[in-house]
Amino acid sequence: MSQTLQSVVECAGGSSWVDVVTAIAAAAAITAAVSAFYSYRLSKRIYDEIKSDEELVTGPVHHPSLRHSEHDACVLRCSIFNKSKRKAFIKSVCAYDRNGKDISISWSGKHDHLGNIEEPTGLLGVTDQVNLSIRRNDGDAFLFTRIVIQHSFSDGVLIVEFDPHGGLG
Repeated sequence: MSQTLQSVVECAGGSSWVDVVTAIAAAAAITAAVSAFYSYRLSKRIYDEIKSDEELVTGPVHHPSLRHSEHDACVLRCSIFNKSKRKAFIKSVCAYDRNGKDISISWSGKHDHLGNIEEPTGLLGVTDQVNLSIRRNDGDAFLFTRIVIQHSFSDGVLIVEFDPHGGLG
């Protein structure tokens, strides 16, 4: 046994070598557990701070004023703004009428002069801002419509509403 370790054992009142090593190991385990706890809290705080600015905001939903006005009623558009420095993705868009019935739609980041959806990929990236275009597949006019947007920033959804009568109808 080394001179220093032997003096520690003697100082401990003649305890056995195993008792001293056990005490040192227990102290190291407690220190490691406390360090792990503080490390977890710090990483959680950093993660929450990074995620706190991940937000998408929408502008008002409106008809896009197409060249052919008869096509305008079945197309809606709204701007979506990304407040984060990270790119977001729109994963799905669903539309529902006043009674909660599903409306069959197509959606993308752009449409042609007749309101036909171009490049409907099912995934739309949002770096700063994007115009979301939505068209009814049946060609009927949009009346009151609730639009539900799923995106990559959270498991929650972004909900916007279109009411051509401003809530009066």
